Amino acid sequence: AVRLRDFLSKRITGGVNLLTARRNSHPIELAERLVADLTLEEFDHVVVTGDVTNLSLPGEFQRVSRLLKPLGGYDDVTVVPGNHDIYTRGAAKERRFESYFSHLVFRSGRDRSGWEFPTVKELGDVVLAGLCSALPTPLLTAWGRVGHEQLDRLQAALGKPEYDQRFKIVALHHNLHPRTGFAEATASLKDRDEVVSRLLELKVNLVLHGHTHKPHRFAVARGGHTMYVVGSGSSTQCSADADRVARYNIYSIEEGSLARIRTRVYDRARRRFEWLV
Repeated sequence: AVRLRDFLSKRITGGVNLLTARRNSHPIELAERLVADLTLEEFDHVVVTGDVTNLSLPGEFQRVSRLLKPLGGYDDVTVVPGNHDIYTRGAAKERRFESYFSHLVFRSGRDRSGWEFPTVKELGDVVLAGLCSALPTPLLTAWGRVGHEQLDRLQAALGKPEYDQRFKIVALHHNLHPRTGFAEATASLKDRDEVVSRLLELKVNLVLHGHTHKPHRFAVARGGHTMYVVGSGSSTQCSADADRVARYNIYSIEEGSLARIRTRVYDRARRRFEWLV
């Protein structure tokens, strides 16, 4: 149900990229195998850090909404938007991402008055906050920004005394580590330093991000507190590059600490996910 006029925007470059460099790199079959693999494991919660679509078209959101349905509802799944999910001004104005995933993101569900980031969920001894770093950007750019207002709301939400003893996780799309060349110039998080500083101030324990298709991990310490930042890489990329092939991480939180991270990686030959040794 895609019309020619749908590409009279930034989508024209995204569409060309999808038909050329990224052609067949994110097959639906692999995404289906990913969800099937997730349903076989007993997870407390699934976090999706964005770019569930390519061009933020309604048909894409409909397809992904159906795809994620077996994973559960609000208490089981959290999704934050990526730059491809708020790809155009039209998608942002219509709140298209929120329209399809509000039931997984906001406690208010379909009530538009409650569609505000950050979203905060209490999951036993864990508190999970989802930020929106995505916004429409000009051609050939994919940068993001969280913004002062959203960070202030996060401060008010996670700064509550009752969360002092809980393990704090923040999920957002854009990465928090510097990259090189064109990617750093056109696809970085504009307020990265402020975001990192505010998260450390809140004593966030773990940050999960998307955006980069290659897995990356690092830690930041301040005043005796250490915050771990992890990007799992793409979970749906069918690549011959061992560092970029589809994968996802499993985080074990025990006694208020990050006990371990295990990874399942897609085996292209066997067409299934297996444990990374």
